[in-house]
Amino acid sequence: MTFFAFFASSWFNPPKERFRLRRNITPVLYALIAVGVLAGLFAASKRYSVEQKNRRVELALEYTEVKQLAQLSGQPFDSVLQRFKSAGATSLAITEDTIASLESQGELHVQQWSGVGPTITVSRPEVFARIRDGLKAKGLAVDDKRSSEQDTYFEADTDEDEAPDNKEPEGFAVHADYTTLRPLGIGLDPAAVEVTMKAGLQPVGRIANFPAVNPDRMRTVLAAVKAQGVETVIFQGLEVLGYRGEEKAAAEALQNAGLQYGQVEFGKQKGDEKLGAALKGEFVRVHSIGEGEMGTLDENEAIDRFVRAARERNIRLCYIRLLTTAGFPAAGYDPIASNADKFLRKISEGIARGHEMSFGPAHLYDDTGAPSAVFDVIALGVAAGLTLLLIRLAPVSDRAAWLTLVIGGLVCVGAVMALGDTGRRLVALLAALVFPTLACLRRDVLAGEGEPPTPLNRSAAAISAIRGLIAASAVTSLGIVSVVGLLASRTFIVKVNQFLGIKAAHAVPIVIIGLIAIAGLPALNRPLGEEWARIRARIQAFLSEPTRVGPLLIALIALAALTLIVARTGNDPGVGVSGVELKFRALLDRFLPVRPRTKEFLVGHPAFILALALWYRGRKRIALPLFVVGVIGQVSILNTFCHTHTPLYLSFIRDVTGLVFGTVIGLAIFWTVDRMLPQEAEAAALDREPAPRQVTTPALTADG
Repeated sequence: MTFFAFFASSWFNPPKERFRLRRNITPVLYALIAVGVLAGLFAASKRYSVEQKNRRVELALEYTEVKQLAQLSGQPFDSVLQRFKSAGATSLAITEDTIASLESQGELHVQQWSGVGPTITVSRPEVFARIRDGLKAKGLAVDDKRSSEQDTYFEADTDEDEAPDNKEPEGFAVHADYTTLRPLGIGLDPAAVEVTMKAGLQPVGRIANFPAVNPDRMRTVLAAVKAQGVETVIFQGLEVLGYRGEEKAAAEALQNAGLQYGQVEFGKQKGDEKLGAALKGEFVRVHSIGEGEMGTLDENEAIDRFVRAARERNIRLCYIRLLTTAGFPAAGYDPIASNADKFLRKISEGIARGHEMSFGPAHLYDDTGAPSAVFDVIALGVAAGLTLLLIRLAPVSDRAAWLTLVIGGLVCVGAVMALGDTGRRLVALLAALVFPTLACLRRDVLAGEGEPPTPLNRSAAAISAIRGLIAASAVTSLGIVSVVGLLASRTFIVKVNQFLGIKAAHAVPIVIIGLIAIAGLPALNRPLGEEWARIRARIQAFLSEPTRVGPLLIALIALAALTLIVARTGNDPGVGVSGVELKFRALLDRFLPVRPRTKEFLVGHPAFILALALWYRGRKRIALPLFVVGVIGQVSILNTFCHTHTPLYLSFIRDVTGLVFGTVIGLAIFWTVDRMLPQEAEAAALDREPAPRQVTTPALTADG
């Protein structure tokens, strides 16, 4: 009890001591935040350097599709390959043969003899050798003769004129049913690999997982693929190699073989997350559109998908399926020209945009190499930001503030040191909650203090609103630097790890500012008891307000809008995007370097500008709810940088573009609304409370 009494007495102190607290601790907090931001900038520069070194994209086509188009159009395969290469193709994805696929191609024939297992006659000696080696690599026992009726016997088809006298054809038996052997892969077709490399293209291997896989068999299979000149493998089917339970062994086998794993985003292959985590980010991100979806997409939609994937999501291998069937006239249609010149070339030009990006075999991202001590310093800066938020929200004592800083620093730094990536994600979430809230914690607007003595004229109000948005964005940028610095490592760049709590980072600052708008900020120069009584009175007055249709409808719309924004936020949003918005986004993508986020430049920033401008004009009752809506813009600009698989420079351009467009739209709305509101309503709109007559524009201050 004595401890709690001492703690309570030290937490709430007389106003005089609280003012001494502000002068003592705030310089320390500012210094710690500044040092943390400098550390964040250092880590961000490391990440930026890594991103700039990897600006090369691999454009891979499906070998079978290209060959099919060449045959159906009657054009030589070699010339078709050169046509696609000149349009930007760098690679061909070659799927490994299976015994079933060789059977469908006529490379082998099945003969079923009564009383014994089937005999498989193989047409060519080289195919016969491939089958034997491929089955051995899968761990199957191979003998010269059958030992049971269930054995499958493979026999080389030897020309009788060339066969030596009294010598049977070469063959081997496998102790398995033919139905078991048919789906097994036997490696990449050497002829397809040779044609690909002769054309100056890079082969990309597509191999499948197989039953009874183990580390030795994986090493054998992958070594054979590497020996053919393959640099990257994209696993075929619903599973990655080694699923289930052997993903770590598969990662080691890939690294030992010197092969790059191509992880297909949105592919949902079983085991891909575990394999990516085992590789610690040493893989290539791949974007592809499945055959079924490809048939439903418009040509421009498919082009935009690949362009955005490469430019905005660190995709370094685009696995492109060709437009072979839908949407083209039959008469005079050249599928090669349409796919090479009208489809593939548009993709390559959209990705390159001049010389911003190049094309060639994909390579891995380097690690940033940011020292672990840098993350500790950033975490300490976040703890200082949390303490600053506390002393701006409540009149806490000197001891309580220092205690918060010490405990917060120990927890944040300890989490980073002890929990690794998970700890950094947790501290990054804390930074995303603290700094946008600080940016919008304007005592003049939220507490009714510091009103201008008379409403400003329209131009002066607009200029002050712009300054307010810039000041708030500057404070939010402190959180941006902290988040970027904490997540500056390869695992976040390639999306092995992601920002934690994206929905909370959106909703919590908005809710906090909304509650403060209702209850008001406590004054820091009055006893807490008086402030608590005033806050309760404001809450009771708010709850006692007569229900009116207009405000109720506005509140319901605002609640629905907040719910929609949170639901649509994140890597797996629960609500999709409408067709109209998709078209609007495509229009912005076409005419702007980077499309700004809709909720920023159409909702958040205009509301922030409109709220401050109306407040400076004296229209406080209208300004306050708009200010709460304006918080959306601040949380959104930080959220842009939480998508760590997006290049830093693009996120920066996106935020700046959103700020510029949002400011222009907000000023236009303000000019229109302010002219429409009658001048005589200004006095009635004022909701004055006794307060010092001063204007406070900076968002980050000790006392507001």
